Amino acid sequence: MITPNFRGNRVGIFNEKEIPSYEVRRIDRLTLLGIWMSQGLLFLGFSLVLLNNLGLLAPGTYFGVFSWVTALVFLIGVVVNFVMIPHLYFSSFKNFKKENSCWDKETFLILPSFFFGTFFLYESKIYLSLVILAVSIIVIAIIHYNFLRLSWKFLLKSSNEAFLMQQEYFVSLKYLTAYYLLLLLIMVLFNPLQTILLWVHVHA
Repeated sequence: MITPNFRGNRVGIFNEKEIPSYEVRRIDRLTLLGIWMSQGLLFLGFSLVLLNNLGLLAPGTYFGVFSWVTALVFLIGVVVNFVMIPHLYFSSFKNFKKENSCWDKETFLILPSFFFGTFFLYESKIYLSLVILAVSIIVIAIIHYNFLRLSWKFLLKSSNEAFLMQQEYFVSLKYLTAYYLLLLLIMVLFNPLQTILLWVHVHA
């Protein structure tokens, strides 16, 4: 890809073609839908867990004891880990190559999506939830590695002038690797979110 060199305010060079600058930087509907759905699912899932532990939904139960709430949150976790996180990877890389700044919001959403999606699956304790969780982590790891590799190849092809700008995506994924490992360690050793929610259930 040739880095856009804008001619005035209206026309730029993109992939050796003249394209209006607003088209280069325009956020497509699929990108916006992915961001809204990711945020909405995380908010919905956490709200269901919190309200259930407060005794406002499915009285007499809490998240981790089978009920319609636990089943629904489990399904949200499946969608987050198997659909939304892969979408965020694909969409963010596509937007980065288009030099659309929205890629930063998408990569930022990956880590909280992984945290809550993993929590929804693991703590639901539904039959085969651990197997499904393990498979989702493997799938995410493979996707993460592939995009690290693709972003590195993309970086090697960039011009000297564009190198500093175009290394941002690769660096973001490198930091994300470290955050993944740290997050998994915290969840295994401490599981702070479940501790807080159990406290809410006991003191509600």
